[in-house]
Parts: sequence; C-alpha cells; structure tokens
Amino acid sequence: MSNSTDNKSIVSDLRNCSVDSKSRSVDWGAILGEEMEGFRSFEALECETCDLVHVVSGLGGEECCSDLQSEIEDEDGDEVRNECDGVLYPSGPQMNHFYPCEFVGLSVEDAALAIASLPLCVIEMEDGETGFALQGGGMDLSWEICDAYIRCGYLPPLQYCDLPRMAGQAKHPRCQLILAACQRSTEIAEGWAHRKGEELARMAAEYKSSNAA
Repeated sequence: MSNSTDNKSIVSDLRNCSVDSKSRSVDWGAILGEEMEGFRSFEALECETCDLVHVVSGLGGEECCSDLQSEIEDEDGDEVRNECDGVLYPSGPQMNHFYPCEFVGLSVEDAALAIASLPLCVIEMEDGETGFALQGGGMDLSWEICDAYIRCGYLPPLQYCDLPRMAGQAKHPRCQLILAACQRSTEIAEGWAHRKGEELARMAAEYKSSNAA
C-alpha cells in the first residue's frame, strides 16, 4: 500500500509538458562539426581506477582528473585535488533519434547523474535545446525512455507509453512507478483530446447556425 501511495505522490509532482513531446530522427554524425560544435553529450561514468562517478561531456577519452572534475571531496567533505590517472570513455549517442526534454531547474550534468543507470545520455544541442539519446538498440527500450523522463521530473511522452510486455519486468523495482506515470500521461492526453473535441463541436454548431441564417 505504501509503494502505491509513494508512486502516486511522485507521479503527481511530475511536469506534464512532455506528454505530447515527439522524438525526431537526427544524424548525429552529420551535425557534429570538426570542432564538436553541433551538440554536446553528457554521461555519468564511474572511473575504474578511483571508483568515483564523474559527468563527462564530449566524445573520446577524457582523463579522470581533467579540469571538469579537478576538485573532489575527501571523506571529511574537504575539497582536494583529484590525482587519479584513470581515463573515462563516453560513448555518446548511438541511435539516430533525439528525445526532447526541458530540464527546468535541472542542469544537464544533474540530468546525466539522474539517468546514470539507463542506456541513454543527455544531449544539449548547439541552440540550447536539451533531451536524451539512446546509447544502444536492438530491442524496444520504451521502458527506459519513459524512466529517463521520470527521473528528470517529467511525465513520459504518450508516444512511448505503449510499453512492451517483457519477461521479468514485473519484478523491476520501478515497474509500478513507470506504469503509474504512463497512465497519468494517457489521462492528461485524453483530457486534452476531450477538450479539443468539445471545442470542435461548438465550432461546428456555430458554423451550422451561421449557414442556416
């Protein structure tokens, strides 16, 4: 009962502006210029040398102690220089689709940390638009796409609420939360459609009356 209550509370706090969001096809290789200016990808990776998690931006190897994460906190919470010589290898977007999501009140770095366990990375386009991209394919990843939106504070897009039935999915710890969020997305979309239908019905009645006059 408590899990159901907790899920309801979490879902009620999710923003609904992404419900009608649509993914679009993007050729990442084509828009990535020589100076990597077409977009930036952000991934939260664990360094195999020091076991610290860092948010890495860009493609190719990046030193763990680079300027992006040159200061870390020790066990006492004091900032110290990160002397780790490990190298992080972000993979960036692997599938040519972009899933728009505004990160209101959330930085792209924090968004990357929020979805660290999912097969997606955070994308920031050259014009400032933000969202997600998949880092793998070969199967329906609608569950993971929906979860990425939820983890960043948004209801999942209706486009991806047609969740596939998968073996073992019912035991996933976030299964009920994702289903509840998708149900809420369908309810909101249904409400929008109902209001639009009423508006069209009024317009039809007005036009009919006007033609009869």
